[in-house]
Amino acid sequence: MFQKKAASRSAYKDGAKDTGSQDNVKLPSLFGLRPGVYLTIIYSFVIVVILFFLLVFPGMARRGSVVTFTSEPSGAAVRVDDVFFDTTPCDLFVEEGPRRFDIVMPGFDNFSVEVAAGAGGFASLFFPRRLSVHAELKERAPLAALTLGVNDAAAWSFTGESAAAYQTPLSLSEGVYRSAPRGGEADELLKAAARFTSSRAFLKDLLRAKLLADNEGRSPSPLKMVSSVSKILVFMSENPAFTVSVANLLEETAKPLLESAWYKKNIIDEVFPPQTDGSLQTQDPPSARFGGNLLVAGVQFVEVEGGIFKAAADFSFEVPVPRYYIAANEVSDSEWSDFLHENPEWGTENAAQLAEGGFVDQLYLVKNDSNPVPAVQGVSWFAAEAYCRWLTSKLGAAFSGWTARLPTEIEWEYAAKSAAKGLDGGRLKNMVPENDDTRTASTSAGLWEWCADPFVPLYFLRADSASIETVGSPKRSVRGGCWINPAGTVTPETRGGLPPYSCSPFVSFRPVIAREMAVP
Repeated sequence: MFQKKAASRSAYKDGAKDTGSQDNVKLPSLFGLRPGVYLTIIYSFVIVVILFFLLVFPGMARRGSVVTFTSEPSGAAVRVDDVFFDTTPCDLFVEEGPRRFDIVMPGFDNFSVEVAAGAGGFASLFFPRRLSVHAELKERAPLAALTLGVNDAAAWSFTGESAAAYQTPLSLSEGVYRSAPRGGEADELLKAAARFTSSRAFLKDLLRAKLLADNEGRSPSPLKMVSSVSKILVFMSENPAFTVSVANLLEETAKPLLESAWYKKNIIDEVFPPQTDGSLQTQDPPSARFGGNLLVAGVQFVEVEGGIFKAAADFSFEVPVPRYYIAANEVSDSEWSDFLHENPEWGTENAAQLAEGGFVDQLYLVKNDSNPVPAVQGVSWFAAEAYCRWLTSKLGAAFSGWTARLPTEIEWEYAAKSAAKGLDGGRLKNMVPENDDTRTASTSAGLWEWCADPFVPLYFLRADSASIETVGSPKRSVRGGCWINPAGTVTPETRGGLPPYSCSPFVSFRPVIAREMAVP
């Protein structure tokens, strides 16, 4: 019995071993082909397909060339068949066929070339057909790119400091890089641009621009850097008011400067001379002297004799003021009507055309019924200038070489301060509001008044008139305050700025008559 069971288990094990040794898979033939043959064919086909899609198909699906665009200076816009794609330097895939490539940059002549872009061949995915286009851009005029840069920087200066939402572009220094000025050609423009230094972002751009200008648009060498820093220090010494403004702008980071012996000697002692009693006394500025009256086209003018204007500010500066006449009042509605009678193109019926030309906005000549001032309202700077040109035509032969225009800020303030003291005999009306804290509004004031000057934060910085005009400003100055301003909030020194097309029922103007001169 025992031998039977043992024999049975042995037979079972042998059977299991035999079964495992026979567990083989044998592929059948396919179309009469042995497995080894048709598997080789299948693998080869797969490899061929992969190679086809890697080496052949890309050249069939995307027929074209990769074009490398470069330019000097770099940063130019690249257009392919009038469609903007990128800025130089860049690589672009361009479809097969005749194409026109344009490389453009503001202030430079456009570069244009027509090229037949060929198709890529074998392995174009890895080795595409390549072309290169290089443009040596030529400035339309000397310093044209720099002029555009300073204009753009001036506009950006009014946006304040950079923030997370936006970064102020380095328009000024980019303009210097593109123009690559030689021999200090850019210095006067940079002096005029410095008048817009009202933020740390603009100061950074200005300093970078100066370093590039001294090195013809290239990065400065150590020796050139020392030379540029020396020039900057000379400028600060010659313009201590600028140094004071920059120190206030930099706040905590300017402590080493504020505590330096150079700052104390050249700035504090220069701008704020030490007083014997230890206190700082503000010198009262000279007052204007007034002469006779003048009547032109029904407008009453008061003569202001020449003198020296001295600003009563934290930093003082003096400017000679030639003799001129200033309107006793802001231009009235009736006086404006006389102008419109001979110049109907400035009438309200043409407001849409004037707005389209950028001379006015939607509030042109719109009145505020609660306005207690009998002056024309809603006049843009352009419209006020047109009135002054018309008024010039009314001057008699005795005033040959004189012109009617808007006052400069200095002319306006020079007369306003003296009028506030009563030195004009009460002839100048509504220039300065009375400082009466018991009133809720400055009822003695008229309207804000347009001035000739471009509005700049640091208007006391001197620069040549041609550069000031070239730099310009997106705003024009207004002075005087308005009847609606709370009492005590506006002084003769208070300044404001508005776009020249702006029209407000709280803004008017009073012209001056002066000898012809360059006014920015």
